[in-house]
Amino acid sequence: MAKKRVEEEKETAMDNLFNEDGGDMQGMQLDMNPQDINMSMQIHPNPVVPEAEVKQQPVTREKKELINCLRNERVIVRFVPKETAMVHNKNHILYGGMADTATRNFVVPRLSSTGVYKNPLTNDEKAYLEYAMGLEENALSIYKRENNFWDDSNPNGIGRVTLHKQDNYLDLSNPADYIKYKILLCNKDQIASSLQELEDRPKATYQFVIISENAETKSNLSKMEATAQCYMEFGAVKEDANTLRTIIELIEKRPTTPQVKLDYLQGKINDYIQKDPRRFLQIITDKLLPAKVLIKRSHDAGFVSCRNNSLYYLKQDGSPLCEMGEESTLTNAARYITSPKHSDLKYLLEAKLKEE
Repeated sequence: MAKKRVEEEKETAMDNLFNEDGGDMQGMQLDMNPQDINMSMQIHPNPVVPEAEVKQQPVTREKKELINCLRNERVIVRFVPKETAMVHNKNHILYGGMADTATRNFVVPRLSSTGVYKNPLTNDEKAYLEYAMGLEENALSIYKRENNFWDDSNPNGIGRVTLHKQDNYLDLSNPADYIKYKILLCNKDQIASSLQELEDRPKATYQFVIISENAETKSNLSKMEATAQCYMEFGAVKEDANTLRTIIELIEKRPTTPQVKLDYLQGKINDYIQKDPRRFLQIITDKLLPAKVLIKRSHDAGFVSCRNNSLYYLKQDGSPLCEMGEESTLTNAARYITSPKHSDLKYLLEAKLKEE
């Protein structure tokens, strides 16, 4: 009896379910038994969706925004002349160690460890220049085995930069010139990246220097203005034989005797102001000049030694007056002793000179 009552209650519940919406399904016969009804009413906790109905979302990769590396600027690549034993006349065709009609070529150097080209471009530069020049992706890769853009024998690439003795101009808003500029910067032993670099860290191997045309225009005072400023600066050190002697040595690039008379030094300075006021002004306004004078005086007194007329060492222990990885040139030595972490050395040299 109990079983029969349960089955009747289930049938009644199903009738009510189908008649809920106004009884449209009244009178319909269901061809299923109570067991089937129980099974059909169960809800599967994780409904299975056929594979055909699953739509894969397309994978979208964010494209990196291109950064324009080109700039509205021209640079001058200028020959760095070096006096030779045979030629001293600036008007001579071979002055400076290079004939007027001669050229010199520079290519992308290879790394000695791997033989791979040194990369002239950053990733951002590479991406933008490929876009600007209409090249396919990775056309400027240094790792390409065939048709490598940086191979100087590839006629479709830019692997060689030819420079003349006269000023060479590069337009950095032009992709080809920008690439040539970056190739030159890779040749760090032959190309100084700026006038400041040439003056602060001079190398005997430098052949050319890169000069910003804008910077040169701003610094180009007229000769009259430069001369007037020279005499103002000269007036402040006119009676200081040590400073005058150091200036002359920097201009002539050779030592002078400490016993030279003051009036002779003053006369030489006047000659240099008349001859090249900009050069004199550059030297006398150098912030490191007092430190250079101190090193020169310390050398004369025997506290500092000088090798090859260019490299300075502390005589006490033979340590070079420069940071690790630098050459102890006069400029580097001056920067070294004026650094706060080496100020004790500067005070020591000054104290020793006072005792003389």
